[in-house]
Amino acid sequence: MSATPQASTSKYGPLEDYVHQRISGRQAAYIRRESDALAAMAKLRRGLNAPPGRLPDLWALTLQDLPAAPYESSGYGPVQEPEEPTAWESAAYDAMAIHALHQQSRAKPMHRRDHASLGAAVRRLGASSGAEDAVRSRFHVIGTATDHDARLTHLRGLIGQLRAHEIPLDYARLAVDLYKLDTGRYADQVLLSWGRDYHRNPAPTTTSATSETGDNQ
Repeated sequence: MSATPQASTSKYGPLEDYVHQRISGRQAAYIRRESDALAAMAKLRRGLNAPPGRLPDLWALTLQDLPAAPYESSGYGPVQEPEEPTAWESAAYDAMAIHALHQQSRAKPMHRRDHASLGAAVRRLGASSGAEDAVRSRFHVIGTATDHDARLTHLRGLIGQLRAHEIPLDYARLAVDLYKLDTGRYADQVLLSWGRDYHRNPAPTTTSATSETGDNQ
């Protein structure tokens, strides 16, 4: 039996841990073809084009027990709730909805908690698809997108390709990266990390037994 992953300790740790726990549990149930998980994943896919909060069917799936963002509390008590979805809420929502697309009709886990960035997965995709130039161009478009909606549109297209080649992604890491990009906090750091993982790290040619069975989730 593999060891249970340790909880993240950074200020983004609550977001990472929440997304990992929600996705990994739902993913395991989906692979077992449990009816509740199948229904939940279908609802999440339908929510891809809607902002957090718009669809009541998704409230419990994406907002229940979501921890507060680092800026949502102070020594003087909770900060007043904004009227629009926060970047923190959107990051969790988007990661879970996109994972539902990625996992659709797949018997292998498409969320893998390996802390690797989107860049590492895209590198594997280029090698597996035989269309490295086209994959790289789409990846660059995501990196240069200047707003949330454009970024998510291009990301969904790339996730569809990852799904076709059964290449997993760390959705807990993705949620934090999306949060940083949406807020502008450390956005350059995220893009640099993606670029490093895409250009420097070798793409693994085999999948470990642990990742195949989902034991590390």
